[in-house]
Amino acid sequence: MSKHLPDLEQFRDLIGGAQRILMITHVAPDGDAIGSLLGLGWLLWSQDKDLTLACEDPVPDVYASLPGTERVVRGAEGAYDLIISLDCSDQRRMGQVYDESLASVPLVNIDHHVTNTLFGTLNWVDPTSVATAQIILDMVDLFGWQMNHAVATCLLTGLVTDTRSFRTSNVDVATVRAALRLMEAGASLSEITRQALEQRPLASVRLWGQAFGSLQLEDGILWTEVTRAMRRESGLHENGATGLANFLSGVREARVVVVFTERDDGTVDVGMRSVPGIDVAQAALRLGGGGHPQAAGCTFVGTLSQARKQVLVELRKTLAAQAAQDTERPAVPH
Repeated sequence: MSKHLPDLEQFRDLIGGAQRILMITHVAPDGDAIGSLLGLGWLLWSQDKDLTLACEDPVPDVYASLPGTERVVRGAEGAYDLIISLDCSDQRRMGQVYDESLASVPLVNIDHHVTNTLFGTLNWVDPTSVATAQIILDMVDLFGWQMNHAVATCLLTGLVTDTRSFRTSNVDVATVRAALRLMEAGASLSEITRQALEQRPLASVRLWGQAFGSLQLEDGILWTEVTRAMRRESGLHENGATGLANFLSGVREARVVVVFTERDDGTVDVGMRSVPGIDVAQAALRLGGGGHPQAAGCTFVGTLSQARKQVLVELRKTLAAQAAQDTERPAVPH
């Protein structure tokens, strides 16, 4: 998918003319989701907008130190002039925050996932950006918005977490320049990396330990499960497994990693990671989700065993298709 950018004048007029705005990021939020939500929030608060920042799930503990997290709520009430969706590849990713009562409100869709379904009234979707936070920084430049320390810290968190501290294959010169700009605006790369990627509560480590105990490896696919019982025992909410899939993606024998997390509403959150050359986004798309070639996911309606069975079938198809392509590819002459 190529860039899908709105008419900039129309985009600016829509946001500029709205006063009461609902901003929503996706369920099971990661650093880019929260960082983009808060970064754009601070930019619009400085323009005296009346904002509601919402996410169906709580802000994970690893992002609790970001400025403004106490303002993020888990639902929406009242009337709004505009809705802004951030880092959501499709409408369902907004969860229960978005319902039919909001269907008549104009919706701006800001995202960087290659599988985005362009569900907005206006869509700003740029898969060449490593994070939605990078798109927000582009807006700062295009519209002449003022960036402060809070904005820079939130946006750099998005860049750091979605690139695993600039280690993913899509990091380029533009990414590094964006990070430099945010650091020059006062964001601390070392502090963000330490808090978002290196530190986690002891309860999370214990939960991960239980998940390690149920690891399975078959046909290059490594998977594990986080049940509701495991989370209750650890005293953690639904985001307690944040970062586990990224950690497991470092297992040498695995070509694809899957973490199945049982949610309180009876659904299963499925997080997928893969080595370069294996596109898990298409498997996620077939399952009703989406994401990036090497990092994707979906929400499965059903039990853990049902999710495991169906997801593994799709991933085996993906690996078989990749193997067939590798076989057909002509050898490079010496």
